[in-house]
Amino acid sequence: MRFSALFAVCMSALLAACDGASNSPTYSEPVAFKLAVKGMHCEGCESAICDKVGKIAGVTACKASHVAEEVEVIAPQEQKDAIAAAIKKLGYKLEE
Repeated sequence: MRFSALFAVCMSALLAACDGASNSPTYSEPVAFKLAVKGMHCEGCESAICDKVGKIAGVTACKASHVAEEVEVIAPQEQKDAIAAAIKKLGYKLEE
């Protein structure tokens, strides 16, 4: 069997097994919220936080300010704990 024919057979079997179902989680509508973050000193700190937070599923926007000591995020509310944990893992402190 030629490669292209074998590939087509394998893809057909794979698609049939998946049955069009998605394994990715479903999140609620993104909302805007702010987190008070201590320990940012410069724009590099802001970038580090937004780079990390931006990789979290459902996050659509992130803006950090070392001057205002806050991070504004647009994401599903259920991702707030994951976002806070990511910021803490970078070594910053969150105020409650």
